Amino acid sequence: MITRTLAAALAGATLFGLTAQAAPSKHKAKPAVTVTVTVTNLRKADLVQLEAAESGSTDWKKVVGPVKSGKQASAKLPQASDCRFDLRGTFDDGESMDAPGINVCADKTLNLTD
Repeated sequence: MITRTLAAALAGATLFGLTAQAAPSKHKAKPAVTVTVTVTNLRKADLVQLEAAESGSTDWKKVVGPVKSGKQASAKLPQASDCRFDLRGTFDDGESMDAPGINVCADKTLNLTD
């Protein structure tokens, strides 16, 4: 008897659209804020890759590469709270470069030179 009553109640609720559903979110997810930095490779060697980490972090992520000598590319970085990133690049001639504490909100260009 209880099983029939429960089944009838569920069937009636379904017919009248009373089933539980997740409420639609009133807040849409905000898109991640990024900063675009133009990387210009003025070295004689090609850039293999450029990595970035928030200043003081060890969480390095590739942001651009490869970039041929004399060419440029855009790197999109997530906007850190203080806009400061440590950057490191590696080149096909075996050389590397480090640029610690770059304020990517103020300095939107990075010129790689010999």
